Amino acid sequence: MAAAKTIPLDELNISAVTARIIEIVLAMPLDERRTLLKYLEEKHIAGRRKYLRKTYFMAVHFATPERVSSGYIQNISSDGLFVETREPLSVGEQITLSFRLPHSEEHIKIGGEIARVSADGIGVKFGMNLSDRVKPLEQS
Repeated sequence: MAAAKTIPLDELNISAVTARIIEIVLAMPLDERRTLLKYLEEKHIAGRRKYLRKTYFMAVHFATPERVSSGYIQNISSDGLFVETREPLSVGEQITLSFRLPHSEEHIKIGGEIARVSADGIGVKFGMNLSDRVKPLEQS
């Protein structure tokens, strides 16, 4: 009798992945199912944005240890923003940004970390929360 061919996980379609997950879960004792459910629910909630992002077009100057440049903020929240730039930057790089806050004449200089890089720019997570300063933005 020939052994069943194993298909690499990244080649399985959604139906096959779902069927395999259900097989595994059905074979688990109830206490393991509860533990798995708790883990998955916590992971799902953690993956969501904590603060609402709002469209905000504003010039921004930024610096990393290797370069100084500028770009345009596309959206902002209390804990981060997205900057349109063509600079070759990397996830994990420390960055300092300088820009005018929404609904204010206040200019801010804040540090953060590059959390996402795309062809259009960078997503930055601030090193501190700006909820007290960006609150009017989130209420608008």
